[in-house]
Amino acid sequence: MKPNIITVILAAGASSRFHGAKMLAKVKGNQSLLARSIVSLNKVTATAGIKAPAVVLGAHLNDEIMAITATSHQIINPDWQQGLSSSVKHASQYAIDQQADALLLVLADQVAIDVDDYLHLIERYQQNGLTSCAFYRQDVGVPAIFLAKDFAVLMSIDGDKGAKSILKQHDKNNSLNIIPMEQAQFDIDTPADLARWLDNKD
Repeated sequence: MKPNIITVILAAGASSRFHGAKMLAKVKGNQSLLARSIVSLNKVTATAGIKAPAVVLGAHLNDEIMAITATSHQIINPDWQQGLSSSVKHASQYAIDQQADALLLVLADQVAIDVDDYLHLIERYQQNGLTSCAFYRQDVGVPAIFLAKDFAVLMSIDGDKGAKSILKQHDKNNSLNIIPMEQAQFDIDTPADLARWLDNKD
């Protein structure tokens, strides 16, 4: 039986360095950053034969954000001001509620990652059932697939921390699949990042 992999896109942040609703920034024609991420992950989950992605929302909740995510499962994070860890907790709780075997955590602003990158990550997890993650900037990071046994630890992290400490512990224990993914290093935090992406992607 195939493992039940739940995919969650983290998109609840205040994007303070962007000075506005980063998720609505146009990155491809008229397509917003958030819409691009959802379209990409819908392709990934359909190809992999797993449940369509859910989206964690928080800051900048408005009609446009709600419309973009209308066909996705929306997880509203009222604690978004407490940082990334609050979104990770909501994603983990959703995975627990779905009786997931694994949770694929994705950041909506990692624009350079394509469908094949995500599929490769899923394939590596399916080969041996280990926690799996991207490797870039000489370090482990998201996107990453966490196992059900990781969920309790994910629920315990605090502040603006992600889940890197869990990945590092798995790496130390030789229980981590590491997938080189240099394109994961490019995320959009500022208007300058967006301008650079728009200039270079063609």
